[in-house]
Amino acid sequence: MDAVLLDAGGVLLLPDPAELRRVLAPFGRIPDDETCRRAHYASMREVDRIGGPDWPAVDRVLARVAGVDEDRLEETVSVVEEVYLHLPWVPVPDAAETLLALQAAGYPLAVVSNATGTMEQQLADHRICTSDGGHAARVAVVVDSDVVGVEKPDPAIFGFALDALGLPPDDCLYVGDTVHFDVNGARAAGLRPVHLDPFGLCPDADHAHVGSLAELAGQLIPSMSPWPGQPGAPGDP
Repeated sequence: MDAVLLDAGGVLLLPDPAELRRVLAPFGRIPDDETCRRAHYASMREVDRIGGPDWPAVDRVLARVAGVDEDRLEETVSVVEEVYLHLPWVPVPDAAETLLALQAAGYPLAVVSNATGTMEQQLADHRICTSDGGHAARVAVVVDSDVVGVEKPDPAIFGFALDALGLPPDDCLYVGDTVHFDVNGARAAGLRPVHLDPFGLCPDADHAHVGSLAELAGQLIPSMSPWPGQPGAPGDP
């Protein structure tokens, strides 16, 4: 592979668990960070199970996995629907380091995200990546669906990144956290899809899976040592 394209939400950023706890607190649940993380990926798996973004059903799974009792799910969903898309995002722990490692290994990078017009600024603010370098990994472009007017799984959105990279699609892989938006969209555009699936929720065998960005980088950069806390890192049992 000559270049790595990545989704933003669920790959480089996750909803702030502190804010999710605040939203769920009135319903008697205060999930820890790992439960919030699992709830996000479980909700994305529901998108894939349904075959599209039925957001009430998706939010119901998120609330259930976060520990909300069944008899309070519906009132929780109505609140989550209202606020979830506006929750602040925080970096995925290994995101910035992995992008820098990929850049140092010579991989051109780009981001393609269904977003609300602010994704490039959010990634820069969190020092994950920027299109002008600085203190973060440099990406050729951050393609934000709200800015370009087309969103995944429409394969046309990937064309903006491929044009910026100056590469054909079969030289690129795309990392995302859903089958519906990311795997299907990337495949339709001619890219090689890689499904970021930290909890092993997707049973599909027709595409590649990784549990973390560090795992992906370890596959692309065989000489790279695992990050602390990753399988094979010093001290890992």
